[in-house]
Amino acid sequence: MIEKEVLQEMLPEINSVKKEDVKPCNIPVSVYVQEAGNLHERMSLDSARLQALGMDPALQTRLDKLRAALFAAEVDWQEQQSERQKALELWKEKSPALYDLRKDIIEHLAFAFRKDERLMEQLAAIEEGNSHADAIEDLARLAVLGVQNPELVQAINYDATKFDTANTMVSEMSGVLSAANGYLYRDDERKLIRDKAYTLLKEVVDEVRDYGRFAFRNDPEHVKGYSSKYARDQAKAYRRSLKEKQE
Repeated sequence: MIEKEVLQEMLPEINSVKKEDVKPCNIPVSVYVQEAGNLHERMSLDSARLQALGMDPALQTRLDKLRAALFAAEVDWQEQQSERQKALELWKEKSPALYDLRKDIIEHLAFAFRKDERLMEQLAAIEEGNSHADAIEDLARLAVLGVQNPELVQAINYDATKFDTANTMVSEMSGVLSAANGYLYRDDERKLIRDKAYTLLKEVVDEVRDYGRFAFRNDPEHVKGYSSKYARDQAKAYRRSLKEKQE
């Protein structure tokens, strides 16, 4: 079974899940996917016993498909998380130079324009705003202001090539920031698809476990196959920690 193809097949049903009906996953999704796979194997071995109690045979195929869909959705979301992290790290690496250049140009233009009230007002207007997007826009406007007033800039012997550097930096950093912000929104969409896929899978897993726990209620070892090992281990660790605190 190719998981990505299954996800595409199941996507209409996954998207039909209302946002308010989405269930939170209280264990790592990768663990839940593995446990769903284990449950599929278990119910395959016990299918006759479970179906004798009235369990729909179609649940076995449905569980396998939804497990595959959730696996693919989780991979998609994790890939987007990785790409967004790369964009954020690139911004973190290169943005100090942007802010340093912005500060340098502002300080020198303020000195060059100190006797021109109109230009000082324009400079003050550029400095307003405190977001990263504002800083990029500031740098673009500062470069224009500097190029438009070459005589005042030359009078203080300021390196006018810094305006070219500013324009180059604006082009590069606006792309980096857009990528970081863009991945943020795409992450939200892909995470929602993953969570909706989990919600559908959980319905099937819970149903199968209900049948299994009843069918093997008198077999303590066998019935464990119809519960979450992760949840059991977490509960055991919690009880152990409580006992240690009391000692």
